[in-house]
Amino acid sequence: MDTERKSFWQLENMPRFSPLHGDTKADAVIAGAGMSGLLCAYMLYRKGFEDIAIIDAAEVLSGVTAYTTAKITSLHGLIYSRLMKGFGEDMAAQYLGANEKAVGLFREIINRENIDCDFTDCNAWVYATSSNDVQSIEDEAAAAKKLGVNAALSKKTELPFTVGAAVGFPGQAHFHPLKFARHICDVLMKNGCRIYTNTKATGINDGVVRTDRGNIRAKHVISCSRYPFIDKASLMFTKIYQDRSYVLALQNAGQIRDMYLDCESGGLSLRPHGDTLILGAYDHKTGHDNKNLHFDGLIEQAGKYYPGGRIVCMWSAQDCMTHDKIPYIGRLESPGGNIYIAAGFNKWGMSGSMAAADVISDLIGKGKSEYQDVFSLNRKDLGLQAKSFIKESADIAGNFLTHLTAPDKSLQDLKDGEGGIVQINQKRAGAYRDAGGRIFAVKPVCTHMGCALKWNKDENTWDCTCHGSRFDYEGNVIGGPALLKLERLEID
Repeated sequence: MDTERKSFWQLENMPRFSPLHGDTKADAVIAGAGMSGLLCAYMLYRKGFEDIAIIDAAEVLSGVTAYTTAKITSLHGLIYSRLMKGFGEDMAAQYLGANEKAVGLFREIINRENIDCDFTDCNAWVYATSSNDVQSIEDEAAAAKKLGVNAALSKKTELPFTVGAAVGFPGQAHFHPLKFARHICDVLMKNGCRIYTNTKATGINDGVVRTDRGNIRAKHVISCSRYPFIDKASLMFTKIYQDRSYVLALQNAGQIRDMYLDCESGGLSLRPHGDTLILGAYDHKTGHDNKNLHFDGLIEQAGKYYPGGRIVCMWSAQDCMTHDKIPYIGRLESPGGNIYIAAGFNKWGMSGSMAAADVISDLIGKGKSEYQDVFSLNRKDLGLQAKSFIKESADIAGNFLTHLTAPDKSLQDLKDGEGGIVQINQKRAGAYRDAGGRIFAVKPVCTHMGCALKWNKDENTWDCTCHGSRFDYEGNVIGGPALLKLERLEID
């Protein structure tokens, strides 16, 4: 398979912008020109801010937003029964309120700006295929109803397989994310916002954002990149981890109206887009489960349930996850108090981005938000985070020790198009042999915090086992938090 793949959304042409040239200043600087960053800029503009600058290390809308399944929903798996047990009804109601408002804000903006983005109203469902999970579905429906949602409980769905139970929320939606965001770019540019691409944020000090193209002095700084560029100073690397999933776009697969998600991690996710079915599955922590070919498995699933379907696109997505499954949105406690973070959307980036834009623009404009407590960067751990935090901490510690393990195979055993850990000049090395037999060798240690890298044979990349940085086979950074490329090794 090809190393690079375009998502279904990337068939749409996107606007191009120039890099920053030298030092400048702004009222607000936003790092990240995906859905979250653009919506933060839009909400600030609507609330009276005029001098806004957005920077991105790559092109606009080329990161997480380009690879989403683009569900606009407040039903995020089996979240509300967990929140009510772990945080209480008030905090669960805050989370629901923020995400329901987010769904409504998309409708409001699309109508106000007259955006043609294939926005379609539908229901969202979370289903169980195992009888063991039926009670969990029923508990989620009961929790949602207690919070005021007119949630449905049913065994009948449009799916091509039997489910034990499904909980559904009415009044949800899906759309074309890049058509929507492209129009938001146009609105921002017409109203004085500056967008600088291929401009990488490298740090911040005393209200000055440092980039590889110049410095920007700002009254307010908002980190809206997939992984916060100030992760070490904010200790965000202890609070989030990264997860990968895999997606196909199928045509001739029949028609469904609603959106569906398996309550079990790694199960099938389905949503329509016109005559196309967006089918996803196989969640796993980045840098793990790399022995399996996930695209092959997903293609097999598509053939089983939709034998007449034709694959038009396939891609993978990478998302930041939090231990309690609630995003971190709010003000970072720091000198000056002008830094804000939006991160860890847990695969719900559309509603999460809008909620973040609403909360942060209120914090900047009014000093408070009605939803600030549930998303707080300093919220208390009441048990929801503990199990995941302990598991991830142990995993990270173990992956520092993998530097001591033996290589996977010898350099001579690498086949064309294959990569892995080998031994070169008595040293552990990462190597890839291309289709022409040329060897590319790197030091398999992440430049972020020194964790071990593993070979991803689905996509011919080196993936960090701790914090999810990704590098191509030549060692170039293709996904942070790492900023520096890998050390290239010479082969005698």
